[in-house]
Amino acid sequence: MFGELFRSLKKSSKVKKLTKEYLKFRRDLSSGTAFDILTADTTARDNTINKIVDMAYNEPNNQPPIKKFKITRDKLAETIPYLEMLGCGQYAKGHYVAISSILYPQTLEYIFYENRKNRVEKERMAIDLINYFDESNTGNIVDIDYD
Repeated sequence: MFGELFRSLKKSSKVKKLTKEYLKFRRDLSSGTAFDILTADTTARDNTINKIVDMAYNEPNNQPPIKKFKITRDKLAETIPYLEMLGCGQYAKGHYVAISSILYPQTLEYIFYENRKNRVEKERMAIDLINYFDESNTGNIVDIDYD
């Protein structure tokens, strides 16, 4: 029990640090001219994204959805800006939703369990994710059979 609590606290601390790093690079890019953005060295930002993806991919609780939905590291990396584009680039109860959503199995499986085909379905998913963290939920959003 204490081991899981310690792991959770350590994870939370690491998530906050990586989110802060990610947002710093994002803010730096968004404040420049089009030329600055196109010619910016994104190595540090990409390294931060890779650390976030590694954390999500190596999270033991994420293994069932990763295996079931064949989620690759590339898909995880693409998910962060995708969620930001849908409106999840915001904080909800201390969670930067676009990042936290790939770090927890409940939200990860919700993102990947179905292929949302239209804008309304995608926006509904974004609202659900924001509300999930804003309401401090911890349970499943959808029921998935992992057998």
